[in-house]
Amino acid sequence: MSFFRDLSTVSARGPLVAAVLAASTLLAACGGGDQKETFQPNRIVTVGDENSLINPDGRQYSVNNIIPVTSTNPNGIACINNPIWVEYVAADYGLPFGECRGAATADTKKYALMLAQQGAKVADVAATLTTVSPALNGNDLVTLMAGAHDLLEMVEANPTPNATERTAMVNAATARGEALGDVVLAIIGTGARVLVSTVHKLGTTPAVAAQGLDGVLLNDMSSAFNNGLNARMATVPSGGGRNGAILEADQLVEAYYRNNDSSYTSIINRTTAACLTGGLPTPDAQLNTCTTTDSTTASPVYYLWAGRIQFGAITQGLLGQQAVQRIRANPL
Repeated sequence: MSFFRDLSTVSARGPLVAAVLAASTLLAACGGGDQKETFQPNRIVTVGDENSLINPDGRQYSVNNIIPVTSTNPNGIACINNPIWVEYVAADYGLPFGECRGAATADTKKYALMLAQQGAKVADVAATLTTVSPALNGNDLVTLMAGAHDLLEMVEANPTPNATERTAMVNAATARGEALGDVVLAIIGTGARVLVSTVHKLGTTPAVAAQGLDGVLLNDMSSAFNNGLNARMATVPSGGGRNGAILEADQLVEAYYRNNDSSYTSIINRTTAACLTGGLPTPDAQLNTCTTTDSTTASPVYYLWAGRIQFGAITQGLLGQQAVQRIRANPL
């Protein structure tokens, strides 16, 4: 059987938001699942763009939680209260990120390594993985989310393509997805396990309205990217799905986007970025300054989007819990 083809289908229905907002409880209750079957990494290596990034000061590229400044938290940031998706995964294995204030300090043998970068594209991820030290091995789990900036870069370079150019851009998106698939194959080749995310549909993000981009084209390119990714991953030799798992962020985020029943997910805004600067989504590189005290909107943690393509706090929580469920359903 080929890699991922035998994985169970991820439900588009996320867990109740009450569980998401009880993030500190989840982060404290690490573990779970059948320990006889579940892979226990000594190290988690996180690569990708800012949707997976925690800065050294604890700031994330979503809606940051503010707490009083203390001697143990001089930055006044409590990322453990608004965790991003990779924190859920790391916490489930008992390996919190040292960047997150309030998390337990990792030892030198078992820890979570943050190597995500703001604006990272597929090529950046591939380059970053070559620098990991010690090199990837069978005791590692790699979390991987990238591709959004690849697609935006292409569309921003040619926002009004003709029919021939559109076809070429969709084909180029497929090639970028295949390139990410090659990264997955390289990770597996080291003996490490991998949790990889599809790229979410960019045609539904605030970037479309804010920048006047073609949402249909962006959705077509997002689908093509994921098709390329899946095609490459399907070439992995048999292994019963034990090499890794996939987080279908495209399907999950679209479900959150289309589900208007706020009583289920508590998402109160699906189209506007929670973090605004000058009336537009806060620039990507500055998004880590957005906090729960942001005066641009009420209840920013309940927005689907934080920035032009970046997930809001509640979305991060929903994806994080789905990622944990995916791993438990497909023990690595």
